[in-house]
Amino acid sequence: MSQRLGDFLDRMRTGRSVSAWKLGLFAFLGAALAVNFFIHPRQTEYFLDDYPGHWPVFGLLVTVAMVLVMKKVVQPLLNRPEDEDDD
Repeated sequence: MSQRLGDFLDRMRTGRSVSAWKLGLFAFLGAALAVNFFIHPRQTEYFLDDYPGHWPVFGLLVTVAMVLVMKKVVQPLLNRPEDEDDD
């Protein structure tokens, strides 16, 4: 079973599948934003909750920030040579 799952994931990472996944995820984000214009919460806890699309935009910004922090801060820490700590 793990071999079939690995083959499936390999196919999803290459070719037109990547574009389809990106398009699908952005379509979902756009749909979440559009629905927020029509469905409003009854009582908001924070003042930013009053703005339509706050949570989809917030989710996108936090996701991008997390990716940038992981690529710029965490990855260099994990990829350093093993011999550096021996001194």
